[in-house]
Amino acid sequence: MKKKNLILFIAATAVAAIYIGAAIFFSFHFCPGSKLNDQDISWMTIDEVRSLVNSKASSYVLAISGRKDLEEKITAADISWTPQFDEGLNDNLGFLNGLKWPVSIFSHKAYTNADLASFDEGQLRSKISAMSFFKEENMVEPVDAELVFDESAAEYTVVPEDYGSEVDDTAFYSAVTNALSTMQSTLLLDEAGVYVEPTIFADDEKLNAECNSLNQYASAKITYTFGQDVITVDGNYIKDWISYDGTTTTLDTDKVNEFVNYLGRTYDTFGRDRTFTTSLGQTITISGGDYGWWMDRTTTFNELVEAIESASICDMTPAYFGTAAQYGAQDYGDSYVEVDLDHQHVYVYEDGVLVIETDCVSGKVTKDRVTPTGVFSITYKERDATLKGDNYSSDVKYWMPFYGNVGLHDASWRSSFGSDIYVTNGSHGCVNLPPDAAAVVFEHVEKGEAVIVYGGIQPDQVKDYLKNKEGNDSSEDSTTQEEGTSEESTSEESIQAPEAVVPDDQNQTVTEETTETTPVTE
Repeated sequence: MKKKNLILFIAATAVAAIYIGAAIFFSFHFCPGSKLNDQDISWMTIDEVRSLVNSKASSYVLAISGRKDLEEKITAADISWTPQFDEGLNDNLGFLNGLKWPVSIFSHKAYTNADLASFDEGQLRSKISAMSFFKEENMVEPVDAELVFDESAAEYTVVPEDYGSEVDDTAFYSAVTNALSTMQSTLLLDEAGVYVEPTIFADDEKLNAECNSLNQYASAKITYTFGQDVITVDGNYIKDWISYDGTTTTLDTDKVNEFVNYLGRTYDTFGRDRTFTTSLGQTITISGGDYGWWMDRTTTFNELVEAIESASICDMTPAYFGTAAQYGAQDYGDSYVEVDLDHQHVYVYEDGVLVIETDCVSGKVTKDRVTPTGVFSITYKERDATLKGDNYSSDVKYWMPFYGNVGLHDASWRSSFGSDIYVTNGSHGCVNLPPDAAAVVFEHVEKGEAVIVYGGIQPDQVKDYLKNKEGNDSSEDSTTQEEGTSEESTSEESIQAPEAVVPDDQNQTVTEETTETTPVTE
């Protein structure tokens, strides 16, 4: 028992001796991990710390690093930098503080001395003013994050902020003087917060809300195809039709309507003049008729608005009142019927190939019976039809109307076709064909196919035509005048453009009769 107590006494005495010895040591020395303004002063006495500070006088350099990889240095000589020691540091030592060494040794105490050096402020300002950080090309202003439209992606996107490299000179001077006063060896300008910062950042809630709202519309993609022309209504169009009021995106339907009108003006051919090369090689201009593309702009507008508002991605075809074989100036395509009233001749083309040509007899040249000119379309085809008028009924095998009750058909009651029969003994408007030829025409034409009618004598020209013909017939040396010299004409019964108001007399029904009084026996 006595031996055990002796051992405990010796151990306690040893521990106490170590503790007291360490307390005495750390009364005059700084504990491990101690720093003075980032200078390691572990195990040092006050005198050693003072010597450390003084040793920096000639070699001290402050290295400054900034954006754009810019670097500058300030040496002690540049600004008459002189170290000075704060004797108040003694207060951190002494026996009482030494007694706390078991705690202090693990606390890594950091001491700050704000006045560890002095320097010439005038020299410092002169040095700073010449630094590269303040050159015009390096003072790049910050740019806020912003909402922009990306044309390649056809959508809105938030462009992140650009921090730039514009230095706040007041903040810069304060950071430098603090670093010099506390004997720091490096100064990182980004960490020191000396740059002018953007005010709006990429994660801004309002900015992103606007972006998402606008893209709900801009993400739509509606594709129209007009022959070789493909028009895609995506964000590149829609961006000009929408606006954001801070909470909601609104589609400007007036601008959508303007776009639809543009499509109509660009691709509609209904009611427009057409340049046409006849089978005889003449290039003429044809007006009138009811053939061609005629867009239903109201329906097309409503469908487009709905597609945009629902962010649809689709191919869409405009709504039409009337269509044609193809888009473009020659919208009639390469399958059509050509009726040359001047020469009383009909040509039928199928896929660009002439399948039949034949003489014909068109409407008698009077105001109410002349065959209308223009570009029309086959309304339908009918076998074994009966053509009825006020005082007649005629059976035909092949009936192909193209404008009201005006059409192509066989005329078995006629014995001859062509020449100028039509001037005084023509039909009531229809194009009479020899029966065998009518059968071939009927086989090769389709509903909707273009019928191109041109030339012919007009009612106000008949009197002079007959007078000249009579004179030519009585002269042995006379030459036969070509019947119908007009390359283009517009019947009184031709249809106007869709925007026009069509008078009642232009909507009259033209019926076909064999003759007004007696049967034709050509």
